[in-house]
Amino acid sequence: MKESILFDFATLKDLESCKQIVTQKLQANQVDCDDLDDLTRDIMKLSYSIGGSYDANMIVSVTQCYLDHPQLSKKVKKRNIA
Repeated sequence: MKESILFDFATLKDLESCKQIVTQKLQANQVDCDDLDDLTRDIMKLSYSIGGSYDANMIVSVTQCYLDHPQLSKKVKKRNIA
């Protein structure tokens, strides 16, 4: 059975895989996200638009860009550690 395409040739398997990578990267940088699914889709679309793919290294790189440049997304915010 052929897997359905969500967007930009991404499958549900791609989305889940990328979401795990984004989650790990956010946790490692002590960052919270209001809508992880939406952020992951944004990262995947950016990766695709710059000629990348959904492989782990590309998703890590694009996620790091989001963390380095918070103006790219209002969906990420640094945790307040008391």
